[in-house]
Amino acid sequence: MNELLWDDEPIKLSFMLDHLLLEEERTMSHSQDERYMKIIESARDVFSKFGFKGTTVDRIAKNAGIGKGTIYLFFETKEEILNAILDVSLTEMVRQAEEIINSEGDSKDRMYRAIYTCISFRGYHTIVDRLAEELQEFGTTASHNALCHIDSVVNTAVGQLLEQAAAQKLIRPIENVKLTSLVLIHMYDAMTTHWEKDNEPLSNDEVFEMLHRFLT
Repeated sequence: MNELLWDDEPIKLSFMLDHLLLEEERTMSHSQDERYMKIIESARDVFSKFGFKGTTVDRIAKNAGIGKGTIYLFFETKEEILNAILDVSLTEMVRQAEEIINSEGDSKDRMYRAIYTCISFRGYHTIVDRLAEELQEFGTTASHNALCHIDSVVNTAVGQLLEQAAAQKLIRPIENVKLTSLVLIHMYDAMTTHWEKDNEPLSNDEVFEMLHRFLT
């Protein structure tokens, strides 16, 4: 059987953590407020440039072209702003994975593309690189907590996809899903960030092929 059982009914991946849902609800409730959206976009830009340590509420407000007091209408602390930005991005990652896995086409291809969407998350967000640099240089607690949060959500997401794929016999049985998920995430990092330091970048097809070899 080539098609997944969930084709008859679109799945909602269970790794949608409660706080992600709450952040999505808050974003939706404020989506019509131009000030809130300015804060989110401005903060994403400022955190990406200066990390947590170098970011101030004043800097976010100035970049957004709004008063500092306006930010405190929506957020109490700088860390709360950072968490909101990350949760918005992680929620979008989940949505993309759901769309892929519930789309038409070959089941294995959909599964690999959904997993790829999750394991490549860190590579497409400059803010994550900046937080990692800051953690290594200064050991900033907020950066550590943010990166742990990202890793936890991505790891859980990939684990859920692996469980679905194994249940449908698209991949070999997996005894330790959490460990396999972690290995996949670090494998992607090795094939991109580390490999590209001294070699030509791998294509998406080459990365997909390595994932296929590992899981089958």
